[in-house]
Amino acid sequence: MVALALGLILVAAATQLFIGGLLSSRLQKANAEIQDSGIFGLEYIARDIRLLNYGNVTNPILTDTTPWGGVVLTGSTATNNNNVNFVPNVGTNTYIADTLLSRGAGDTVSTVSNHWKGLSNIQNSSDAAVQSDQLTIQFIAPTNMTNCEGVNVLAGDLIVERYFLRLDSNGSSQQDYALACDANTPSAVATAQPTTVAGLGDAGQIVLPRIDHFHVLFGAKNAAGNFAYYTIPQYRAAAQAARDATPSVMPPRILSIQMSVLARSTNNAQSKAIDPEQSFFMLDQTVHASDNTTRFLRRTYNLTIALRNAMGESL
Repeated sequence: MVALALGLILVAAATQLFIGGLLSSRLQKANAEIQDSGIFGLEYIARDIRLLNYGNVTNPILTDTTPWGGVVLTGSTATNNNNVNFVPNVGTNTYIADTLLSRGAGDTVSTVSNHWKGLSNIQNSSDAAVQSDQLTIQFIAPTNMTNCEGVNVLAGDLIVERYFLRLDSNGSSQQDYALACDANTPSAVATAQPTTVAGLGDAGQIVLPRIDHFHVLFGAKNAAGNFAYYTIPQYRAAAQAARDATPSVMPPRILSIQMSVLARSTNNAQSKAIDPEQSFFMLDQTVHASDNTTRFLRRTYNLTIALRNAMGESL
């Protein structure tokens, strides 16, 4: 009997060690997945964001009306193709949709597939859903390079890139979102200011898998020399207010971009070390996961990028 009891104790101890090791392994794997997305993935995105407005030598002051401006907030319409960031048509005689421009929480979302829908898996402190942002940028390729979709682009050609959250078709649920990048189709002959571009508005390529939220702020300096960070809708409102002032003043000048992503592990780590109700600080937002029943590992990664091609003076 004593031997049997000792045997059962040893089996129980071995089982506990096995389960503990399995959970520890899951947690370590989840950490590795998140670090790959947060560290290497964000740096991949930052590489192109640092290039925004490159080649726009006559318009280095970056606002929502800078022609060919590196941050794409406005686009040509049937009544206005001057003083807008995005000048060309998208396809034949089609103006760019608002939901392909830089957009943020509070803006009207699209019902068109792969356009901005504000998808996210987070809520604020009042348990209200919070929309993710979309960042659209453009620049002239400084050398022969690849765009964010991995397609070769000739030096001197216009590159337009759109970063947004969409459903990951390789995921196992309808809440498996990824940060994707959609780029225009490169021209056969490098064209810095084309009249039309193709390829915008599709699903693009996944850059960061399993992202629950994507948030963007613009660092801008107003005419009085005061520097502040704005959400995308806040910046558009501030720029319009500056133009509507009496006398009108120059809209705040965008000089930097802050980005924040909430990365999530692929699988439920099932570790009690993870608090499913944990709050996360994402720049000016405090959020928590919409799902507080599973124990996915989550971590925020923030990045501030100075826009060196938006710091000159107009010629």
